[in-house]
Amino acid sequence: MRSDHLPRTRAVRRLLALALVLTGPIAIVAPTGLASVAAAEDGPGLGCGSAEVTRTLDTGSAWRMCARIDPVKGLVLEQVQFRPAPGPSGSSDWLPVIDSLYLAQLVVPYDSGTVGFNDVTGFGFGGYALLQQDDRTCLGETMPVEQSFMFGPDLVERTIPGICLDEVGTGLGWAAHEDNDAQSDSYVQQGRALEISSLTKISWYEYQQKVTLTDQGTITVGLGATGDLAPLDSLFSEDPAVGWPVNPADNEPARRAQSHWHNAVYRVDFGIGTGEQRVEQWDYTQPDPLSPAHIEGAGTVRTQAFNAPDDVDPQTWWRVLNPTSLNPDGHPRSYEIVNNAIQDPYDPLTRPKVSFTNNHPCQEYASDNLNIGCPNLAVPDYVAAETAPLTDPVAWVNVGFHHVVRDEDQSPMPAHWQEFSLAPRDLLAQQATTPVERSCVNGGPISVYGSCAAVNTVAPRITTGAAVPDVGTALSSDRGSWRAARAELSFTRQWLRDGQPITGATGIQYLVGAADRGHRISVRINATGDGLVPGSATSSELRIPELTTSSPTPTPTPAPTTTPPTRTTPALALTLSRQGPPRLQIRVKGKAGTATGTVVVRGPHGWKRILTLVHGRVTVRIPKALAAKRARLVVRYRGDTHYLSVERSVRLRPARH
Repeated sequence: MRSDHLPRTRAVRRLLALALVLTGPIAIVAPTGLASVAAAEDGPGLGCGSAEVTRTLDTGSAWRMCARIDPVKGLVLEQVQFRPAPGPSGSSDWLPVIDSLYLAQLVVPYDSGTVGFNDVTGFGFGGYALLQQDDRTCLGETMPVEQSFMFGPDLVERTIPGICLDEVGTGLGWAAHEDNDAQSDSYVQQGRALEISSLTKISWYEYQQKVTLTDQGTITVGLGATGDLAPLDSLFSEDPAVGWPVNPADNEPARRAQSHWHNAVYRVDFGIGTGEQRVEQWDYTQPDPLSPAHIEGAGTVRTQAFNAPDDVDPQTWWRVLNPTSLNPDGHPRSYEIVNNAIQDPYDPLTRPKVSFTNNHPCQEYASDNLNIGCPNLAVPDYVAAETAPLTDPVAWVNVGFHHVVRDEDQSPMPAHWQEFSLAPRDLLAQQATTPVERSCVNGGPISVYGSCAAVNTVAPRITTGAAVPDVGTALSSDRGSWRAARAELSFTRQWLRDGQPITGATGIQYLVGAADRGHRISVRINATGDGLVPGSATSSELRIPELTTSSPTPTPTPAPTTTPPTRTTPALALTLSRQGPPRLQIRVKGKAGTATGTVVVRGPHGWKRILTLVHGRVTVRIPKALAAKRARLVVRYRGDTHYLSVERSVRLRPARH
């Protein structure tokens, strides 16, 4: 079954294309030449060479996939895999979730009924129409795309920056406060995501294809339409029922920009784990109208290909699950389709919220199929022809947007977005970036307060009564401060020389020996508790001077006291470098020797780095998106045995070109 406006689409499209001199470029092949960004430590690759993309987000979660530009479909993602942040979420391996994802058709009928377009198969999103990106359209990294196509009689071969990869903030990721008291324990994190996008110009419209992959495993697929309104008189009407006035009121005759639909149909080939998958539909009912709080939900496995009904209940939703791929809680992993967009009810292709078929290689496009194995067919045809059980599901997701033009749409037109999401449901046993303090909150109800782990909040500190420690000096330490836990904490000590355990040195005090001269002494506090994740914290290092010829004979050291040595304020030097990737060089120096410990670097939107000094220095790499703005970074040195805490700020200035 095919939409009744599709046959005339090609003829109208050709006439318009001739008028706009756009018939020349016809893409014939577009191999992708993306620079490989797969990390070696992530194990064997996906086998797609330079198209492989691997990104670990600032919050620890990671994505990898093959990203390419198809001459017709535009941006295509394949072999999409997710890995949660290291920690208690329940998995440290790559989890396959999607075999392929792309825009399978963009149906644009105008309300007058005289014209309609199939932009994907009619023009193509990845050949000549693909726009090259720069630092105005891409705040992250651009990836090269190799293309070869005919422009009129000429063969054009080019490599352009056609794919954008950018790590972005998503706002508040999660928050949990154990009390309304500002001093109570709280857990807060800003979310992060990887955005992959491309830009395509088709006639007067410019489309951004964008896929956002969050640190929680959610995949949001969006199409943004910008550019300009149709420049042709035929697409401006005098009929008020099919258009909106955008000319000045005194212009005659009154012309109205025609309203029209942007109906994006996406093809999602699920690949959750390995083996057969199922489609499950969830419906909700109210059995007793007199009990409004009584709502019942029931899941039904759909065993055959189907279109969602026209009058589907807004509460109904679908998920694809793998019954043999279980999370650590023993629940089948799945992805839920979240589609709050409207659907164009006037076309059998775009009417269902979603349709499901089995994966058939020839069923590439939602309509006007160009594959010679299923020529000219559409999704309704695929559903009608399917006879096998639904075990390798493909979702055809309809994301409609009815564009009723307004004065503000000119010019250039602000981007209009239409999108849907694929939300993980039981992919993990807990959320993907679970803090260790909440690792035991899995199932419930839970009524006990406090941390699930031994978590240090203030590092332990070494104290000594000697101005300059030497052989015979007694060192002692406190335990530092620890977050309130759900069970009583027990502590043990281990004294360290240059970071390595000193045999037998586990007491509250440590007596400096001859072997310690010229080395650095620190202490590690280990904390455990019943049912808690153990934790540890290490003090700053205390340097024991080397023995010199002028050194006096050591004298007995007085008993240790709790009075710490006098600490001074060091100089905190900040140097911005724009040679290559933008970096901030940090140096802490003073008269009491080499500074040790950590520095904290904070920026806007929750960006933060905690780094350990090496020989009093450390360098932090600044994300390009941050460096492109006039952002303010705050650097705080936390101090050590000899130096006090100190803080400075520096303002980033975009590099001039």
